[in-house]
Amino acid sequence: MKARIVSLSEAYDMAYEISHQILQSGGQFDVVVGISRGGLPPSRIICDFLNIKTLTSIQIRHYESGGKTRDELMISDPVNINLQNKHVLIADDVNDSGKSLKAAYENIKGLKPAGLKTAVLHEKSTTSFKADYTGSVLSEWKWLIYQWAVTEDLIEFLDREKMLDAGEEDAIRHLEEQYDLTVDRGLLKKVLSMKENYTER
Repeated sequence: MKARIVSLSEAYDMAYEISHQILQSGGQFDVVVGISRGGLPPSRIICDFLNIKTLTSIQIRHYESGGKTRDELMISDPVNINLQNKHVLIADDVNDSGKSLKAAYENIKGLKPAGLKTAVLHEKSTTSFKADYTGSVLSEWKWLIYQWAVTEDLIEFLDREKMLDAGEEDAIRHLEEQYDLTVDRGLLKKVLSMKENYTER
């Protein structure tokens, strides 16, 4: 499996691109619903660009760390505000298989909003459920590691191949060889300093 780290600046630029598309299309929204957890940072940035005051979330369990999927997709924390007659934008960081985005869409559609659209920073071209607004469409499949999930993913990658206690040089080499992933030494040091928060659970 190939992977790459998405910088904060790239994520910000993709959120701007989405916001610009919305403005160009004449779209106006009362509420942004971020798909928790990965969709929360881009949702807040979109709210900032478009001056949307109401931000809420829905949590869907599908992917776990490091690209592993759960056996069953589930909505663990549904939206808890009234969306009836509101114009709603659902936002997430990445639209991979389309399952999470579709589940959120169908769940929120049942809450009777006046309008409902979807937006993602990155969309894989193979997704089964396409977003209305996308920052970028990716034709080459890679596992995207956003800055807000980099510790979780890198620790999972290293742990699954028994490399979590390897030296920094060996860990960097392993990530390059196994995942075609270039990791800065300073970033890896920060990640590894937090590993007890993961390995003790």
